Amino acid sequence: MSLVIHRFRTVSSTQDEARRLVDAGRGKPGHVVVADEQTEGRGRFGRAWLSPYGGLYATFIVASHPMVPLVGGVAVLRALGRFGVDASLKWPNDVIVDERKLAGILIEVAADVAFVGIGVNLVEAPLETATSVRAVGGTARLGELVVAIWEEMSEAAEDVLTSYRKGLATLGRRVLVALADGGTVEGTAVDIDAEGRLLVETATGVRAIPSGECAHLQA
Repeated sequence: MSLVIHRFRTVSSTQDEARRLVDAGRGKPGHVVVADEQTEGRGRFGRAWLSPYGGLYATFIVASHPMVPLVGGVAVLRALGRFGVDASLKWPNDVIVDERKLAGILIEVAADVAFVGIGVNLVEAPLETATSVRAVGGTARLGELVVAIWEEMSEAAEDVLTSYRKGLATLGRRVLVALADGGTVEGTAVDIDAEGRLLVETATGVRAIPSGECAHLQA
């Protein structure tokens, strides 16, 4: 499948623009929306994603399937690796270098289509807790990285659990996971199950966590 790129200077959100294209019959799997900057970029749990000029802000339109979040994470990790970036994943799909966030992924689903929103700090990091491709010695440019991510998405679907586990820095770590209902789970991350859930060994047994905000704790 060939890649079709819809390029914009400024949008409110590439996620919203991709939805509009699909609703209008102008977007489908194999298309990607790319913007130089977003005025209302968002991350997981409704958080704002700072999107100044110079970063990569893209939404890939793909066919929906249960492993899309894992495929997205693996694809970004592999694509960055092509350009000299030695990164890893923090569950579920934050891309990190030395515990600093380099990229984030937001998955939204509508009917049989998934919108894989990806933000990568290319030139600079907008927060002190983040880093950028340039800061870690990477050479990726926006257009090259968009194409590389798309190519890796096609490959990552094969044996994605094995690849995801390999790149996941969370395994073996003490973690604190904030759940959507306001609760928390603390323990040791021991594995990922066939559904992509994080398995955390706690004082009362192993918990399978489908979604949440994960923090790596100091040993």
